[in-house]
Amino acid sequence: MADMVVIGERYSRILSPSLSRLNIRPIWLPDNMLVDDRLAGHADLSLFYPGGDRIWLAPCFKDSNFARQLEGMSFQISYPDIRQESSYPNDAQLNISLCGKWAICRLDNVPDGIAKILTSKFQIINCRQGYAKCSVCVVSDSAIITADRGIEAAVRGESELDVLLISPGFIELAGFDYGFIGGASFKISSDKLAFTGRLDGHKNKTEILDFLKKHNVEPVYLTERPVFDIGSAIPV
Repeated sequence: MADMVVIGERYSRILSPSLSRLNIRPIWLPDNMLVDDRLAGHADLSLFYPGGDRIWLAPCFKDSNFARQLEGMSFQISYPDIRQESSYPNDAQLNISLCGKWAICRLDNVPDGIAKILTSKFQIINCRQGYAKCSVCVVSDSAIITADRGIEAAVRGESELDVLLISPGFIELAGFDYGFIGGASFKISSDKLAFTGRLDGHKNKTEILDFLKKHNVEPVYLTERPVFDIGSAIPV
């Protein structure tokens, strides 16, 4: 079970009770004021965690209380040489999906320092989608779910990962037509996958649940509302 997750503090009211019941300690991430306000609380735009004690943090958090909090927890903080902006893809430089030995990302949008880590520790699946972490729900080290056909094609062409392609939509994201399944889910243990809300209204609910069962993963619903995109949560 994940002990700690970094998650946007704007979602604390709705998610705190369920995280507490699961004995998961949230590390509440302040809003990133350089990206679109509708996405400012999305952890996958502000933080990249490749494992170990190193965390890459968006430069806007340099000298912040949040950075000092992480340092007080013995994490080493690095800041990529990027200029984040509100427009895509200049908001998505840290939006990288890690799945077992694979890193799914738009490589030409990844900061040099992080790209060196990816190429040394992971096998890279390069895709055109800059919001790779938003778009990819990691089910296991060998399986993902996505609604992005470009990611599906790249993953099938470059890896042995099992991919479930679902329809876009059916996931709430305030201010947008819809959100993404990677932003609405995160692993809390090897055999449990948390969703922000229920999948009852999702067109592909049956296919998703069957795919989880195929890979021996149990869904955990953090709320009773329809599933919604929070920019994921990042276990550390």
